[in-house]
Amino acid sequence: MTRGRRWLIGIGIGLLLLVVLINAIDWNGARPYLERQVARSTGRSFEIKGGLEVHLSLWPRIIANDIVMGNAEWSKDPTMAQIKRVDLTISIPKLLIGRLSFPEITLSDFHVALEANKDGTPNWVFGKAGKKRRFPHIGSLSVDNGTLTYRDPTSNTNLSFVLNTSAAKGEQDIVELDGKGKFRGMDTKLHLRGGALLALRRADRPYPIKATLQMGTTKASINGTLLDPLHLKKEKVNFILEGSDLAQLYPITGVPFPPTPAYALSGYLTVAGDVWTFEHIQGTVGKSDLSGDLSVDGSTVPQLITADLESRSLVLKDLSGFIGADPVSGPRNRVLPTKPYNLEKIRAADVDVRFRGGEIITENLPIEQMDAHLMIKDGTLKLAPLDFRTAGGHLVTAITMDVRGSHIVTHADITAKRLHLDRLLPASKLPASQGIIGGRAKLDATGDSISQMMGTANGEAALIMDGGNISEMVLRLSNLDFANSLLLLLGGDKNVPIRCAVANFKAVDGTFTVQDLVLDTPKMNITGDGNVNFADESLHLKLASRSKGFSLVSLRGPILVTGTLMKPKVKPDTSKVATRGGIAVGLGVVTVGVAALIPLLDFGDNKDSNCAALMDQAKSDAGIKQSDIAPQ
Repeated sequence: MTRGRRWLIGIGIGLLLLVVLINAIDWNGARPYLERQVARSTGRSFEIKGGLEVHLSLWPRIIANDIVMGNAEWSKDPTMAQIKRVDLTISIPKLLIGRLSFPEITLSDFHVALEANKDGTPNWVFGKAGKKRRFPHIGSLSVDNGTLTYRDPTSNTNLSFVLNTSAAKGEQDIVELDGKGKFRGMDTKLHLRGGALLALRRADRPYPIKATLQMGTTKASINGTLLDPLHLKKEKVNFILEGSDLAQLYPITGVPFPPTPAYALSGYLTVAGDVWTFEHIQGTVGKSDLSGDLSVDGSTVPQLITADLESRSLVLKDLSGFIGADPVSGPRNRVLPTKPYNLEKIRAADVDVRFRGGEIITENLPIEQMDAHLMIKDGTLKLAPLDFRTAGGHLVTAITMDVRGSHIVTHADITAKRLHLDRLLPASKLPASQGIIGGRAKLDATGDSISQMMGTANGEAALIMDGGNISEMVLRLSNLDFANSLLLLLGGDKNVPIRCAVANFKAVDGTFTVQDLVLDTPKMNITGDGNVNFADESLHLKLASRSKGFSLVSLRGPILVTGTLMKPKVKPDTSKVATRGGIAVGLGVVTVGVAALIPLLDFGDNKDSNCAALMDQAKSDAGIKQSDIAPQ
């Protein structure tokens, strides 16, 4: 045997003895040293209450039992983490080049408590704040019966989770997570099944995931694969989302949806960095169908929401939350919505949303289609246009709302273009009145609800109609002309040409006062005065009909329109009607009935209104264009 071989054998025997000696060491004596080092590094108490085993090799195996780590000083729970057994290996080659690497880690029966205090400070920040630490590499992580709790009093959140990993024979590792508790005050349940925990770090392998989540009345599920999920570079999964109200997503996602009826939606969710895109959305909101795409870009401040949505069959009531009305509210005593717009929600995002509606289902108005474009930028909301195709024409609205102050400042410009009178009253049993109506309203207001806005409105509003016809029965009854009305009932109603119809109002602090209110025909001239007070929704209008022809019996009493928008009251002015009736009765007694008809005679001496001047004034005040009343 050569001298060199004897040296090699000696070294080998020495190393073998050293390994035997080291493995024979009782490592429990090293526990105080390890506890001090961890406590010094984390600033938390640390204790290994059970046995400590070390099996040396190039990848030493360490087994520690009953590990307890203390919590932050401000926590009521003295323990942050408690682990029954930790079984791990360390890579010596990596350690020699300054890197901490654990090829395998197994955790058994562990509990971790994560929480934040009242000022938002988390308990998982160790040592000096702001000090960066490099997270060690982990090759394989297995969990057996792990539990985790998360508490945040600032958001009324208290959740508990059970985590396990397993691998059936011949199959890839999977992770299962079950959670329950309260998230932001809402009862919450979660079930998630995915690939191996550490596979989340792999950008080169799709990560399978299937999860269901319920928060309050909101239910969501996803099913698909994630690519590089820790960096959210390109993820795409199927999703299903349903609940009682889209507005309940705001505290969950931060997306400011308005109140809606119950909904059920599905599609594809794509995540690329801070941009979440919901593609090929299909489903229902209330009784309306909904389809299209929506994306949320969280990289901007505020976030940017863009959408292109469409409904083939739209129940207009399902959109009531978009105008400040509560779609699920009960009976109320006002027509105009009183629910304030949520200023926080309007300011929470910049928005660019386009919406198209096909068949529109309403209770009263005959709306055929709608087209809307909503934009919010830097605290200013613009709805331009909101275009309803109705009654053969268009009702086009452009609204600007400035929400940067303490109250919303609104400017509205509403144009009625070529509305056909007969189509506005499709359910009327009277002969079809005809004519083309045009109009415009230009209003400025301050208030946080539709009711407040209309109650403070200033501006002009007018409607005009040049030509057309109307039921003669309606005209006669407006003058309480019973003689001619009886003839119409016996011989049949007919239409009377309309020379002009003008309704011109001036709005000051929510009171819309009549400037001109005229319906002029060859047989009758109806004029009106008074006002509509939108602050309390009260009506104060008087309509006076003056015949241009003879009638044997006509009380000629003005018609009073009073009450409220919710409960209007239409009745004759009984004081003047009673006066003429009383005179008729008195003369009847004196003349044995013959002279009783004299006060009731209407000789019809009223003249035509100056229609051209009235319409020119309305056009000038409200900005109505001739094209708005011209036939197409």
